[in-house]
Amino acid sequence: MKTVTMFVWNNFMNDARIIREAKTLVENGYRVVIIAKRDMNEKHLKRVERLIPGLTVLRPLRRAAKKQTNNSIFDKHLVNAWLMLRMIFIGRTSGASIYHAHDLNTLIQGVISAKFRFKKRKLIYDSHEVQTSRTHYNTKLVRRVEGFLLKFVDHVIVENDTRADYHAELYGERPTPVHNYSEFYNIETVEPVGLRGMFNIDEDKVLVLYQGGIQEGRGLPALIEAFADIDDAVLIMIGDGKERDNIVKLRNELGLKARVYFIDRVPYKELRSYTKAADIGIQFLENTNFNHYSASSNKLFEYMMAGVPVIASNLPEMARVVKGEDVGLIVEPGKKEELIRALQKLIADPELRKQFKENMAQAKLKYNWDVEQEQLLNVYASLCEEVKK
Repeated sequence: MKTVTMFVWNNFMNDARIIREAKTLVENGYRVVIIAKRDMNEKHLKRVERLIPGLTVLRPLRRAAKKQTNNSIFDKHLVNAWLMLRMIFIGRTSGASIYHAHDLNTLIQGVISAKFRFKKRKLIYDSHEVQTSRTHYNTKLVRRVEGFLLKFVDHVIVENDTRADYHAELYGERPTPVHNYSEFYNIETVEPVGLRGMFNIDEDKVLVLYQGGIQEGRGLPALIEAFADIDDAVLIMIGDGKERDNIVKLRNELGLKARVYFIDRVPYKELRSYTKAADIGIQFLENTNFNHYSASSNKLFEYMMAGVPVIASNLPEMARVVKGEDVGLIVEPGKKEELIRALQKLIADPELRKQFKENMAQAKLKYNWDVEQEQLLNVYASLCEEVKK
């Protein structure tokens, strides 16, 4: 049995993509070790956790330095560097045949663990985002670092074809797209959460749902403002993030406490019960950089799997699915008036929502992880063949 060691720069509690990939590998005969992290406020998380037979999560503690300097940025980098060293030590001694680095912030751990040793191991770089085009990132520096580290990588995975083409333009080789689709399940077997009872919402109100990170670039201020003009529906937002306090403040300032409600982040295993309770799903991503422009949005596929008609931004990967499968409405990113019109149209037309829902029942047969996982398994099979040579 071959061992795969994955590096992730989070606590591995709610990362749906990595959970799917790891379980797929275990189900197909691999032993998987995931090296994640715990921050000081996460000491309650298990340091060693065996999720299922063959899948172990290790969480070294990201502890603050005993002696602090007067430079908070330096202190932060020092703490991160110490954690990276601990992850590398654990990774090098994990007995892996293949290393799998998720995103750029774990690629150096993967490179040192896989390549800086007498008998080199195979290394996969799984880039969930477009690292060279993200908000608040130094594009030139990121490109230099990523370009250098790619010299040590055996195979690159990205989220979709648009990003694969972009990567090929930057670095010359086209990676393998592995889409972040939801697992296939029968929505009829899922018991919906009683959102109406939770917030005392009238039965005649349409439930509009946003689930995901409450962050910049998601179109959330415009979404909140849109509900000042929406009378027959309420908005429920599930998730957290850096902008949550600002979004709650905006809701309060606009006097929309009876129209916009918030729920903290829901564990991934429970999320589909919340999604099913909605009538409309929103993914109003802004076109602020290429990372957003090229996004497929796993939330789109979560809505689809639950049979919830969508309103999504007119960005290439999302529009291709929504238009091609006729499962919702498309609006121009950042255009609040278009969003309002789309909301009003879908809220007022239950027959249109029903048609989109029926179309989703067919689309989900194609856009699901049970089908897409073969792309991941093919990557691993090819690397295993190279190991044998």
